[in-house]
Amino acid sequence: MADVAIAPETQTDEITRLNQSAMSLSIIGTYVANDTDTHTMIFNSRGKSKLTYVVENPSNKSVVVSLYGAPTATSIVGGAGVMQIGTDITALTTGNIYDTTDDGFPYYIIRCSSAAVPDGETVTIYAYLTPF
Repeated sequence: MADVAIAPETQTDEITRLNQSAMSLSIIGTYVANDTDTHTMIFNSRGKSKLTYVVENPSNKSVVVSLYGAPTATSIVGGAGVMQIGTDITALTTGNIYDTTDDGFPYYIIRCSSAAVPDGETVTIYAYLTPF
């Protein structure tokens, strides 16, 4: 007996997910730099394998930036499966900094903090995820 081909039917959700996995993704977060708290942004990598992140710091105090990989949306730094990626980087006063990684994780956590109380300017974090 010969095999008879079965024509697969692709569901709309599958097409959408496939298209989204091939597209770049931009994420933006902001916080008011007026304390010495740790400001944390966690986001889904959406299956992307490369991350470039930028911190724009218009404040009068340096901002220390840390990047972590995480297994879930509710992960916390120090929790199970959360690993620091690379070393801390510092956005100097009224300056910008960026870094990249191709360490793939389901979620990324970007943490920013200042050692002394800044002047209340808004710090902006940009995360660019690409599939290659």
